[in-house]
Amino acid sequence: MEPEAQTQVGTATSSDERGKIAAIRAEMPATQKYAYFNTGTNGPLPRRSHEAMSDYARRELEDGRISPESFPRLMGCLASGRVAMAGVLGCDPAEIALTHNTTEGMNIALMGLDWHPGDEVVTATTEHAGGLYPVYLLRQRYGVKIRMTEIGLKDRDPVEELHRVLSPRTKAVVLSHVSWATGMALPMRELADLAHSVGALLICDAAQSCGMTPSNVYTLGVDAYACSGQKWLCGPDGTGALFVPRRRWGDIQQTFIAYWGVQHGMSDFEGHYVPPANASRYETATLYPAGLHALTTSLRWIGEELGWEWVYRRIATLGRYCYDALATLDGVTLFTPADHMAGLVHFAVEGIPPADLVKKLLAENIIIRDTPSPVANRVATGFYNTEEEIDRLVAAIRQIMSQQSI
Repeated sequence: MEPEAQTQVGTATSSDERGKIAAIRAEMPATQKYAYFNTGTNGPLPRRSHEAMSDYARRELEDGRISPESFPRLMGCLASGRVAMAGVLGCDPAEIALTHNTTEGMNIALMGLDWHPGDEVVTATTEHAGGLYPVYLLRQRYGVKIRMTEIGLKDRDPVEELHRVLSPRTKAVVLSHVSWATGMALPMRELADLAHSVGALLICDAAQSCGMTPSNVYTLGVDAYACSGQKWLCGPDGTGALFVPRRRWGDIQQTFIAYWGVQHGMSDFEGHYVPPANASRYETATLYPAGLHALTTSLRWIGEELGWEWVYRRIATLGRYCYDALATLDGVTLFTPADHMAGLVHFAVEGIPPADLVKKLLAENIIIRDTPSPVANRVATGFYNTEEEIDRLVAAIRQIMSQQSI
């Protein structure tokens, strides 16, 4: 983008808005060191969340992990985490199971269904391994037939693609709300309704949507929604959640079971038991409470101080700004559909392998990433980014392209 064209692509930012963004960036030190465009892998950690995690860990060190206060503190941490996640997803906290990442949630949902040889599962070539590999396991273990589509590619209509492969044998549809491979935001409600029309469940990978774009799970109509805490929610690694609506607790059974999987006093030594009346029935592995406390801190900061609607709007505005700026460069191919996008922009630069572009930009303290299918580069615009950083990114790409042509 030439300097004189910037005003055509730019967005108006008020002084109040600039002050808010400056305060956000001061809270996230990594954003001051880099032009940080890789929240789709790991978001920058807020200072207060790091301090919350450190404080929790310090108390464990000084007081011990089995002090009289430890268990009540852990229970409060779990309850607060479910409430905070439910606030993001617009659901009842009882419908939230805390997990370690998106992949864990996808496994819980898919392995909890009653599979038989000849059952069918629909997914797409653009899906992340966190959703695809559990599907592959279904084929290996149960003889399930995989119906593969190209939902998520720029030139494919998601609803038409799904309609083409659905059958009375379809038991589940496994798709992402936002494609990690192209940045397409899928019409989840239409897809869910279509899946339900043949009696199938829609199991949704929300790794690239939760925290980036509105994710009211009741509105979306999904039957499971698995997300990670370390990406757009700006929490630490090893955090995440799975939404399972009440109406599906009988369909998605417990594959593994732990202490929280049985109602207290509701089991006998003959093996009879009653699950709890909430989604904690699906929680089987211990979460690091300090990490969960940090995630909850991030969610409260974003939701209560910044506002989710503002965050979603800011991310989408910057995503469009980036898309339009990259579109001005000759030799750049965009893979993200302009009319179905939010904060992910996928592109390729003619003559420059994506991995090489990542390295060259990192030398300029600009962080993006490359993705494998389609082979491309990916920019993730976070609510903390600025238009000036995007201008810097595009100028750096232009400079790299000019050096490549010499």
